[in-house]
Amino acid sequence: MARSSITMLMFLIISILAIANGSYLYPQFYDHSCPQAKDIVQSVVAKAVAKEARMAASLLRLHFHDCFVKGCDASILLDNSGSIISEKGSVPNRNSARGFEVIDQIKAALEEACPQTVSCADIMALAARDSTVLTGGPSWEVPLGRRDSLGASLSGSNQNIPAPNNTFQTILTKFKLKGLDIVDFVALSGSHTIGNARCTSFRQRLYNNTGNGRPDFSLDQSYAAKLRQNCPRSGGDQNLFFLDPVSPTKFDNNYYKNLIAKKGLLSSDEILFTQNQQTMEFVKQYAANQELFFQQFAKSMVKMGNIAPLTGKSGQIRKICRKINTNGSYLYPQFYDISCPQAKHIVRCVVEKAVAKEARMAASLLRLHFHDCFVKGCDASILLDNSGTIVSEKGSVPNRNSARGFEVIDEIKAALEEACPQTVSCADIMALAARDSTVLTGGPSWEVPLGRRDSLGASLSGSNQNIPAPNNTLQTILTKFKLKGLDIVDFVALSGSHTIGNARCTSFRQRLYNNMGMVHPDFSLDQSYDVELRQNCPRSGGDQNLFVLDPVSPTKFDNGYYKNLIAKRGLLSSDEILFTQSQQTMEFVKQYAENQELFFQQFAKSMVKMGNITPLTGECGQIRKTCRKVNG
Repeated sequence: MARSSITMLMFLIISILAIANGSYLYPQFYDHSCPQAKDIVQSVVAKAVAKEARMAASLLRLHFHDCFVKGCDASILLDNSGSIISEKGSVPNRNSARGFEVIDQIKAALEEACPQTVSCADIMALAARDSTVLTGGPSWEVPLGRRDSLGASLSGSNQNIPAPNNTFQTILTKFKLKGLDIVDFVALSGSHTIGNARCTSFRQRLYNNTGNGRPDFSLDQSYAAKLRQNCPRSGGDQNLFFLDPVSPTKFDNNYYKNLIAKKGLLSSDEILFTQNQQTMEFVKQYAANQELFFQQFAKSMVKMGNIAPLTGKSGQIRKICRKINTNGSYLYPQFYDISCPQAKHIVRCVVEKAVAKEARMAASLLRLHFHDCFVKGCDASILLDNSGTIVSEKGSVPNRNSARGFEVIDEIKAALEEACPQTVSCADIMALAARDSTVLTGGPSWEVPLGRRDSLGASLSGSNQNIPAPNNTLQTILTKFKLKGLDIVDFVALSGSHTIGNARCTSFRQRLYNNMGMVHPDFSLDQSYDVELRQNCPRSGGDQNLFVLDPVSPTKFDNGYYKNLIAKRGLLSSDEILFTQSQQTMEFVKQYAENQELFFQQFAKSMVKMGNITPLTGECGQIRKTCRKVNG
């Protein structure tokens, strides 16, 4: 009893001291609310690192890249959404930051044990410590009590995270702006004793250092020659190299010994030994004394973990680390497992019959979901008919005489209302129907997050303004995507839905006769294909005549669309510009044309992402009884 009282007293004293210091973070934060939290994190990290040794460095780096942006607030974990542009797409993180699935796994386990208690920011701090220990490095007590951010900062990620080619002074300034000093700079750089770097991160050192056409002579030339074997002057950007070739998966002080031997892989590493007398002395000390390095690394990690944490009432404790909590709810594939377990089966059956009856219906249902999400979010506003208070989106330029499949949605809704009255939303029906249409025509499948609710109104102006048009410029379309939280990768991948379906003559006539008002055809269109199209798309008349978007395999969901673009046979201007007006989109087109599986993987990811554009959840909106009108 006495010991219990003393423990509680110590806990209270620590809490009061933490508050007095303004930090609010202390290692015992979850001792009462979730006592098993640290064990759960350590267990999942241990399994992940045992499965892939590289994961330790990835989790350590994830914490670093998070703290250097807006503070240690888990902003790096947020995916794109209607209101958030993810930091994952920044230059330091793109094709590089990883370990998100491990954080997801930890969070899921913690939510089961202690719902909405342990923050994603604290998970990252603990995972970074555990990764260090599991690879042979030091341990430290992790101050806890951070909360999760409500947003991300793409610009902050691009500007604040030190880059491999930054100058010594630039990196030191970035550290100082976060309250870290030159000692922290040298000690935290020691995390490069484990992990990998991509060829693109250090190629300049091998071939054209400082733009003088010569290699970096601060790099051991025998080591440089070895690196060139797998990091050529061009190509191989993503090829991986150990940051410490001596003991690549062991956390030790070999990193500093490598710097002295002129074998620091990144410029930002080697400059610690070559460009500043003070950092050179630290490098020598840590190379000679591993224990000294370990002690300082632990201190610097605690210091970094204290960069601008959200505490108290600030931020939130996310339920899912990839998205902020909205209206007390969120989307997940199992949403109807209890309330309407047959929902997915019912949708699939009706869609299957409709597509068997008319192959074109698959593309129509896929397009309906797209045209819905790009207006006010994925809320089934496109389904509403005109009424006394609603001006329907069906009359907009992108939808008039074009959007179809409404009867199929009606049939699905009627079947669901009979099975599970007023349970499954029209917005979720559309998301499921889009996925099923893709699968039925040979495309990829994906888990559809569910739980959307239906809007109480429509937006004719939003439909006219937000939906990309066939004659929009590349920049206009890309801007429309970005305004919805989608990026250039999503733009190219989602355009691939034009591997099925049709377009009307009026959508591309200008390309045949009067491109850009120049009174001549679009020469980016294969001229024999142009002649073929003119037969049924005359200069005037025939506006509603239909043409398949992919003349090779018009009803099969495959990568033929991208092959058509390369052959100058993209039907719409908005298709062909992917290959002719941007080097970046051109490269994606080539990749997808060559590798159908790669296209399928990205298409599925982008469809999930698009389906998450500002959904109505919780108490917002309603579950319509009939998809064409709001409940009276």
